[in-house]
Amino acid sequence: MIRRITAIVSAFALALAVPFFPIQKAEAAVTVMCAPEGVAQAINRTVGAGISGTGSVSPVPSGTTYTLNGQGCTIVKQADVGYFLSQGFSAGPPFGANILFTTGVATGTTSFQLGNLPPATYIQHIIVNNTTANAVTGGIAFGTTSGGTDIVTALTCGANCLAFTLDSALSKRVFSTSASQPIFATAVTAWNNANVTITVVYGYF
Repeated sequence: MIRRITAIVSAFALALAVPFFPIQKAEAAVTVMCAPEGVAQAINRTVGAGISGTGSVSPVPSGTTYTLNGQGCTIVKQADVGYFLSQGFSAGPPFGANILFTTGVATGTTSFQLGNLPPATYIQHIIVNNTTANAVTGGIAFGTTSGGTDIVTALTCGANCLAFTLDSALSKRVFSTSASQPIFATAVTAWNNANVTITVVYGYF
């Protein structure tokens, strides 16, 4: 009997330790965003709901209504990340912070600045999702400068690819402890009209 009670208590404690996120339709290119302290209570844990009967339009670009969990976090579509950042939200657990960028239909060897890693961070993963049937010829290089290859020499991304960098492919993943670090993505040969969403997942040290 004592063992059974202990098992039930342990299971309940584990459930409390795991963040709960409201069920939403699964989509590519999403990130967890968390409200600053106190904001979750002030907005009644709902973001993007119009006022019923007034004809008000949701301020969230996609028109989605988001419900925050007990930690003030929710899973946000890429189109809405900018809005949440403007409201003081930041990337949060359980997946860690990330940079999210979509190239749009790209050609040639255009080099895109994906964003900036904060000081004292390291790259955990780079994930790419090509939404077209056009392969990125030569793969995608990642670097600390425009056209650079010092982070990843070439990550293969074929038609409709969903790929990630192996640890062995990350030539550089730790950066400055005091300065932010720009990260760039470049087609090695050509983007070939591909449209790629890139997620750089990073952590702090």
